[in-house]
Amino acid sequence: MYSLYQYFGYEMSLDERFALVKTAGFDAVGLWRDDWFGWSGHREFADRARSAGLRVGDGHAPFARDYEFVNALWLDNLDGVTTYGTYLRTVEEAALDGVSTLVVHLQDHDSPPPNNLGVERITRLVAAAEERGVTIALENIYLHEYLKYVFDRVDSPNLGFCYDAGHRNCNEPDIDLLSMFGDRLAALHLHDNDGSGDQHLIPFEGGIDWQEQMAKIAATRYTGAITLECTTGLPGVTRPNDSRSAEEWLGAALAAAKRLESMRQAFSAPPPA
Repeated sequence: MYSLYQYFGYEMSLDERFALVKTAGFDAVGLWRDDWFGWSGHREFADRARSAGLRVGDGHAPFARDYEFVNALWLDNLDGVTTYGTYLRTVEEAALDGVSTLVVHLQDHDSPPPNNLGVERITRLVAAAEERGVTIALENIYLHEYLKYVFDRVDSPNLGFCYDAGHRNCNEPDIDLLSMFGDRLAALHLHDNDGSGDQHLIPFEGGIDWQEQMAKIAATRYTGAITLECTTGLPGVTRPNDSRSAEEWLGAALAAAKRLESMRQAFSAPPPA
């Protein structure tokens, strides 16, 4: 299954966006469950995607606010209580909307050290997710130590790993995250960059070694969607060197997704007798 996150750049209505993704040949969309892009009514996104003929892929929990939202998960203050409450509500909403995998960040820039309070909150979130049939997938951002800290302390089939290939390439290129956490792989965020920043390019348009990446992914037990988290830029911002139309860009993205899947299948195939 080929999935693309709902915001890929270009300014258009959400219904037009879903229709173009479907026409391009994608099977599913990943959904932002936040107002980070200036959208409201995100509770309706799953229904609108399905109305366009798309399946619903993973959902992304909120991570941006007017305070250090993600970092507050580790803090014993009112912000920490608010962050936990927002994550809990998002788990409940995901279940109601049929989103079975919810991607969560554990840290942002200048994050506090991981601690027991944060683990206790994550443990409660995972328990709520178990009750509702939702898997929480922790995404690699800057420092893999946060993932290890939580995975070493919380054991549940409803707590998994979201591997973000772009984040790894620009933040921790020398850390083999798939070997470390591949047995818990529950979601993929595939996009490219040149190593200098989190550019969210279409795969094969940056510097990532996708042969190596897909070989490692094939070696895990993950059999889910090839999910692209690519964009031409943030709302209102389009990269000046990308003159492709939305339709052309989507065609290139789908071609890249199919190429990645071909690689995964090739690495998964048994050797010839």
